[in-house]
Amino acid sequence: MPLSVKERSARYRQKLKGNPVLREEKLAKRKESYHRRKQALNGRNPDHPSIKDVSAADAEKRREHWRETQKKFRKKQKQAKAVLDLTPDSFEAPPENIVNIPEPEPIPLQEVEQRPLSPTHVVNAPLASSTPERLPMRFKKLKKQKRDLNKQLAALQKQLSQTKQRCNTLNKLLKRSKKTRKAKEKVARSEMVLKAKQRKESVISFLCRDENSRLLPGKKDTITKNKVRTQRRVLTKTMKELHALYISEVDTKLCVSYRQFLRLRPFYVTEPKTSDRNTCACIDHENVALLLDKFYQNGLLKTKSTSEMLSAIVCDTHKKQCMYRLCSKCCYNEIEMTLPEDRREIQWQQWEREKTVEDDRTFTHFIKKTHTGTWTELLLLLNRKLDALAKHQYIWLHQVAQCRTLKETLFENEAVVHMDFSENYGCKLSTEVQSFHFGGSRQQATIHTSVVYTKEETQSYATISKSLRHDERAVWAHLQPVLEDLKKRNPLVSVVHFMSDGPLTQYRNKKNFYLISTVPFLLGFQEVTWNFSEKNHGKGAPDGVGGAVKRCADNVVRMGGDIQCPEDLYKVLRDKESTIKFFWIADSDVAKYDEAVPEKLPPVKGTLKVHQITTKVPGKFWHREVSCFCSRTNTTCVCDSPTEINFNREVEVSPQAEAVSAPAPATAENLNGKFVIVQYEDLPFVGQVLLSVGDEVQISCMLQKGNRNNFVWPSPPDEIYYFKTDVKFVIAEPEPSSNRASRLAEKDWETFVQFMN
Repeated sequence: MPLSVKERSARYRQKLKGNPVLREEKLAKRKESYHRRKQALNGRNPDHPSIKDVSAADAEKRREHWRETQKKFRKKQKQAKAVLDLTPDSFEAPPENIVNIPEPEPIPLQEVEQRPLSPTHVVNAPLASSTPERLPMRFKKLKKQKRDLNKQLAALQKQLSQTKQRCNTLNKLLKRSKKTRKAKEKVARSEMVLKAKQRKESVISFLCRDENSRLLPGKKDTITKNKVRTQRRVLTKTMKELHALYISEVDTKLCVSYRQFLRLRPFYVTEPKTSDRNTCACIDHENVALLLDKFYQNGLLKTKSTSEMLSAIVCDTHKKQCMYRLCSKCCYNEIEMTLPEDRREIQWQQWEREKTVEDDRTFTHFIKKTHTGTWTELLLLLNRKLDALAKHQYIWLHQVAQCRTLKETLFENEAVVHMDFSENYGCKLSTEVQSFHFGGSRQQATIHTSVVYTKEETQSYATISKSLRHDERAVWAHLQPVLEDLKKRNPLVSVVHFMSDGPLTQYRNKKNFYLISTVPFLLGFQEVTWNFSEKNHGKGAPDGVGGAVKRCADNVVRMGGDIQCPEDLYKVLRDKESTIKFFWIADSDVAKYDEAVPEKLPPVKGTLKVHQITTKVPGKFWHREVSCFCSRTNTTCVCDSPTEINFNREVEVSPQAEAVSAPAPATAENLNGKFVIVQYEDLPFVGQVLLSVGDEVQISCMLQKGNRNNFVWPSPPDEIYYFKTDVKFVIAEPEPSSNRASRLAEKDWETFVQFMN
């Protein structure tokens, strides 16, 4: 049987190992071939190129291969040294016993030479095992190695125990850190939930403000979610405008993104629909919005927001002097833009009041009128409308902020009563004949709604009467049971703040001023304030109460009930389970207030401008142009000085107002911010002190129009340094007489005229 290639190669290698001559020849030929190839390639071996001739990656691989090979080689060496020669026990006997072992007989040399070589014979074979004389030395070496190994083993055992102890400590620390981390995560989650709740409440409170959304008063204006029915509110601005306004007002921790702002909007605050057309829009805001929309549609303005336009012409929308257009820095600011060169006439619309005369009777009605003109005329009209709107906007927003702050910071002895007349309810029956439905047999019921806020609770009221009177005496007939119930539920309440809109026939007139200063004191209250909202901005919570009352009555009729007269309406609503309290107002209750008002009352000058009535003494009250609660919070009043009215005598100015308006000689005290009369070249000038430095003061002077009591701020400002000795009198702040001009108080004007003459 022929041999395989592997077997032939093994025999050839064995032959080379057994024949030194052939082995040397083979190695010499291999070496000569290697050098020949190396010289042919200029010193480079194609099979094993130099590390300098390969790439960096191949060089790194080769070095890694060398390192691995070196590690294996050293490992084999260590293993070879560590191999223990297991010597039989007989060799551990003393040396004298080993001497008695018989030595082998020597083999003759001739016989050795005649013996044939075995195939496995190796010329350089190692010698036989160690002689008996070397065994004690090896024994000592092995014992030493054993001691060293025992020491290493003890060290490793000690290290193992320390490692186990360290591992146990780390496990305890890990468990403790896990518990701490879980506790921190729980606290963080609770804080995150609390912050999310605060953000949501902040957004809801912001969107439910009266200046950001209006409450729909209709009985059908409801929305239901998760079986919760709520009266709808309609946004007055876009969500982007509201988000920008929200970010500018709240703290950093309450800020949210626009997308989150949309998510947090409550379901009952919705975008306006076509059916939600605003039938109580403000004519001033609407006229400006029509003009801005005209410019926006033609690409002349980037926004049609009224608030942004007002911010562009004043320094600060929260400062009274800027919004009243009396600030020396911004009183002449106007909207400027590049108008089209096209001279064609354009059209725009405005709401206007018109009067018609029929049969010697004058009727007033409002129409949306179309005007024609140029772009220049339209821009002038816009600046004039914005100039007049600034004061209206300031009063509205200031009132809303003051009333909201009042509700949030009520004391135990205070209460807020927000009231309004709801639209008269037409009584209905489940089945009506044609003559009743289209005839004049349907009776109407007067509904006066109120929402009372105290520190502990909020209560809604609805008073119903068949009397269709809506005058000031009927108002107090409807308020009397509400105030009596308030006093019964909260005996500590001694201060009442009334809030309402400002129609002249209902709330804002001299007869109601008299009732305000007398009736509450008879009911046990010690201080009363009445706040009238700015025109066309009187919607609030009472409108929602009126819608809920009418919706409840309609549900009764829908289920087969009959409401034929106001008495039936009161009985039906009284028997229903509701959080609203109902009271019946008889005709006699209204009539008794007719006798309570004197026939002749002194007129109250500037009734249309009155926005707050304050009274602490029966028959006497003070009124302001802007609602303010500075006397309650002991803060500096940003509103005008109060004017005192006493119905027991002729109208007079209060001592406080006299002290403010009477000119006083200038002293060395700090004059910063005060209005003064300064002398320059023997002539008097009215101005405001801007800066006081040593013996000099910087004053911004006003310009007098002719010899009249009419002063305006010049452009550019007239700012000059005067000596303090030139400042003659300290006067009150001039009162606005028009959009641009101001006038001095009577005593200040008399002083100015005397000094001028």
